Amino acid sequence: MAPSESAKQCISDAEGGSLNAQTQLGAWHLLGLEGLEQDQVKGVALVRTAADRGLAVAELVLGRCYCFGEGVEQNRALAATWVHKAANHGLAEAQGFLGWLYQAGEGVEQDDSLAVAWWEKAAKGGDAISQYNLGCGYMHGFRRLPKNARRTRSFLKAAAAQGDIMAIEELKLLNTCESCGAPDATRTCLGCRSCTGLSMARYCTSECQTKDWKFHKLDCGGRKACECRSCVGERGESSTCAAPA
Repeated sequence: MAPSESAKQCISDAEGGSLNAQTQLGAWHLLGLEGLEQDQVKGVALVRTAADRGLAVAELVLGRCYCFGEGVEQNRALAATWVHKAANHGLAEAQGFLGWLYQAGEGVEQDDSLAVAWWEKAAKGGDAISQYNLGCGYMHGFRRLPKNARRTRSFLKAAAAQGDIMAIEELKLLNTCESCGAPDATRTCLGCRSCTGLSMARYCTSECQTKDWKFHKLDCGGRKACECRSCVGERGESSTCAAPA
């Protein structure tokens, strides 16, 4: 198969010294795309040229190569070093990947706090995977994050808006009735909307809410909705019973 027109132009630009072209060409060789033969060693060499000159995207690609042993001997410590450089250069995708390295303890000492910190930076930069990770963290209390319904929905919606399939599916589950599974349930337990946000129970009818109370009371944020100014203001009403008696 002959190189595509895009590949031919990229080869020309890379030979002319374009760091972006060198990185793109290297990535295509790593995967065998655009009519180029798959040659991971050659791909890494091209990417390294740009990474050595400080191109954040190239640093991330090289870090991934070391992480998964593509074109080089697998070395998670070196992977973390290169990904860290890209993250410090402000590349959101690299910040998200670095967060994953910290939460998994790959190439760095496992640290949930640093994982979350990097995911938060990446999420602000628009990285959908980090937004999804934070949404799940606030949903289940993972990575030492407090359960928080509002933040869960905020992060999952941000990821879903970018087409993240997992976030879209999680949002569907969040909107189903806890008791019967009906979609788009609109009734919520006010206790779940407290500052602690310990749960996010939704129901389609009061009957379903009553039926589920014996299970939900174990997770509910409290018998009464939070009385703080923020929560009362959000509801636009006085505190009422969080769940049926």
